[in-house]
Amino acid sequence: MSDYPQLELSSAPATEPLTASEVKNYLKVSGLDDDTLISNLITSVRQSAENYMKISLISQSWKLSFDSYCPSVVKLPMGPVQSITSVTAISRDGTETVISSDTYYLSAGNKALIFDATVASLRVEIIYVAGYGDSASDVPAAIRQGILAHIAAIYDGRAGASNVPEQARVMYGAYRVVRV
Repeated sequence: MSDYPQLELSSAPATEPLTASEVKNYLKVSGLDDDTLISNLITSVRQSAENYMKISLISQSWKLSFDSYCPSVVKLPMGPVQSITSVTAISRDGTETVISSDTYYLSAGNKALIFDATVASLRVEIIYVAGYGDSASDVPAAIRQGILAHIAAIYDGRAGASNVPEQARVMYGAYRVVRV
């Protein structure tokens, strides 16, 4: 076990921030030959953008787990946080206890979960929903434009999937979470 928090995606977004037709229009692609490639690029570039900015774009569930120690103020990564789904304490014998939502709340900026009292358990699991909303129109226009530029750079062979092109970095910049 580790004393460091562990973050994992519980459920992926139900949709993407761009449709294949929007991307094809931007790329000026009219045929059907690259439809699978374009769909794959939309997903992989969205994931890359989320990783780069450290935020969730479309609503998705995350599980943050603490072994041995859970602080009374828990910073929730990959926001913006919409809601807390559940907080579960798991004892040494594997017994799970759902913590009442009356004993915790989200901070004013929805960036941290604050407990009224310390949760003492072998493991604490926090499941929450993060993202701008359920549909592509909820994602800020600058991010959507950055994703289009990122896809175009990869599609045109000018950038690898792991490289965020300069135009996309500029568009993502205002939304990027930087920890100090």
